[in-house]
Amino acid sequence: MSKIRGDPRLVALAHDTRIAIVEALQTADEMSTVQIQKTTDVTRYHLYHHLQQLEKAGIVENHRDQGRARWWRLTVPIDLSSVDTTTGPELSGLPEDVANLIRRGADVHWIEIPSTASDAVAAKKMLEDSAEEWGVDLALPFTFMPGGILVVGRTRN
Repeated sequence: MSKIRGDPRLVALAHDTRIAIVEALQTADEMSTVQIQKTTDVTRYHLYHHLQQLEKAGIVENHRDQGRARWWRLTVPIDLSSVDTTTGPELSGLPEDVANLIRRGADVHWIEIPSTASDAVAAKKMLEDSAEEWGVDLALPFTFMPGGILVVGRTRN
């Protein structure tokens, strides 16, 4: 399974909540999860989701646990003035509504289909059946054989 490629820092900063987390961490050497939660006004579950995205991108780190408190700090200086939150990562070729979901932090997964002809035919049939079930006019050309399936989840705030 692979993800949409792009600069991981730009992708991570393509969500308003993650930008707010970085802005909060720029005001202190470190902040606890509770302190960050108070400044961003998001639920603890959503905060951890965003912190994990920033951590995977190498922007923040959980550098110490003290009791039940987790302490976070920026690992690199971030110039937010250079972050274009209106366009986000380059996602040409995708429908604009899908590209906007990805820019706002949607979960994206790539499911590679094995290269055998029978697997590609089975995947194509599954896609056509799903499209019919949901009332979507897929109209794949006869010669089209999928190499993979891109799954885009809705964004979480």
